[in-house]
Amino acid sequence: MKYKYRVKKPFQAGFFLLLSFGFLLALGKWGSVFWPGFVIINAEIHSHISNFILSLIVYLGIGYSWLLSGVSFRRIAFLGVFMTAANFVCETLMGFMNTVDIVDAIYGTAGILTVFIYLLLCRQYSLIPEELD
Repeated sequence: MKYKYRVKKPFQAGFFLLLSFGFLLALGKWGSVFWPGFVIINAEIHSHISNFILSLIVYLGIGYSWLLSGVSFRRIAFLGVFMTAANFVCETLMGFMNTVDIVDAIYGTAGILTVFIYLLLCRQYSLIPEELD
């Protein structure tokens, strides 16, 4: 697949650092399955970090690929707003599917906001138009 843009190397590194950060947090979260006493930073963060991880990785993957494909930044921002709203709906109104927990929604919003700031900076300072064949 050809992209309309590419990003400068520091922002490519930033993408992989964010992705790696999410995967390392996920490994830490899953580590508690094998070692019940294992926690990330503290028990409060450890119990809510999965929502942060999911939101960060999903929004990063979709938002970054959309950015490189030339999708308008308004749509990328709308995706973040939509994911945040869906997160709050799932965590507050859908108690039949999920344990109601507003703190999980806040952690998910933090993951989305982290990626949004990265994508905004990437759009502002890093996009390089690419010639399509």
